[in-house]
Amino acid sequence: MAVATAAVADRPVGDPADWTGAELNARSDWRFEATEAETARLVDMARAAAARLGGDPDRLLAASRADFDLGPFGERVEAMLEAVRAGPGIALYRGLPMDALSPLETATVYWAMGLHMGEARSNNPEGDMIGHVLDAGREYGHPRHRGYQTAAEMDYHCDQTDAVALLCIRTAKSGGTSKIASSVRLHNEVLRLRPDLHAVLTRPFCWTKHGETNPDEWPYFESPVFNFADGRLSTAFGPQHIMKGHLLPEAPDIAPRQQDAIDFVSALAEEHHATMDFRRGDIQILNNYTCVHTRTAFEDWPEPERRRVLWRLWLAIPGFRHPTPYSAQWSRGVTNDRTRQQIRLAYPG
Repeated sequence: MAVATAAVADRPVGDPADWTGAELNARSDWRFEATEAETARLVDMARAAAARLGGDPDRLLAASRADFDLGPFGERVEAMLEAVRAGPGIALYRGLPMDALSPLETATVYWAMGLHMGEARSNNPEGDMIGHVLDAGREYGHPRHRGYQTAAEMDYHCDQTDAVALLCIRTAKSGGTSKIASSVRLHNEVLRLRPDLHAVLTRPFCWTKHGETNPDEWPYFESPVFNFADGRLSTAFGPQHIMKGHLLPEAPDIAPRQQDAIDFVSALAEEHHATMDFRRGDIQILNNYTCVHTRTAFEDWPEPERRRVLWRLWLAIPGFRHPTPYSAQWSRGVTNDRTRQQIRLAYPG
């Protein structure tokens, strides 16, 4: 495991979150298996807490972490948070007892976990505080559509918050494999192999806002890929966001060297990635400043009640890394003047 050193723009970065896929798979400090004691206590807590909600998941929005005693699971949450914040940048909890929990009880456990880590942020202008990652029939290349609502293979990217958690509700018929790469490793490899492109990646790109704005807002913002502050590296990466940003009429065209740099990072991510197949009840948590992730295309079940669904929490966490301009742009989540926070147990349609 790499030892942390002060991050400087023109030097390799030492960080525990620097790994190859093979190295991550050889480590056990990011894997957490549910125990009977944890699950029994969680089920009791969830049933009691959900009963107080009167069937209304929106009442979770007014709750605080003090409202949920996680029992032994609380220690696991602390350990997972430490792995995400100061370790490899990833944590996987396997074995949430989904079959023993109703959808409202599942949301209660998930929301309580998020409260014990940080503060949730809106996933979309509709104000969904628990996002639904599913095939909603959107087009991956559409300038106003987001990839998580398609079945397409996505590019390597990070989300726009400190950390992202994904809870597997149901798996696809086939495909949908999770792929993760260390953005610290990507930084160091670009610096070693293509220092000319590394310099490009420390300068701003144009990123689309996907039309998720108020009418008077500029349709894009600027952020470098590699950002340095407080002696640490924080990465922002999203080829689709950048490509769509530079295609906007208000933005400059992407320069050939910028496109080369994005393509090179994407190729490195594929070279150094680790894979993970989601199982029902898995919770994956990623540090968006030290990891990039994607998933393969998937084939879904024909029956709506069987289709692939992941629940997503975007979390702002105290004492985390310095935000990038990308995450700072969405510091309140994806919102506009019409956004009203809500928690839906099923996505309409």
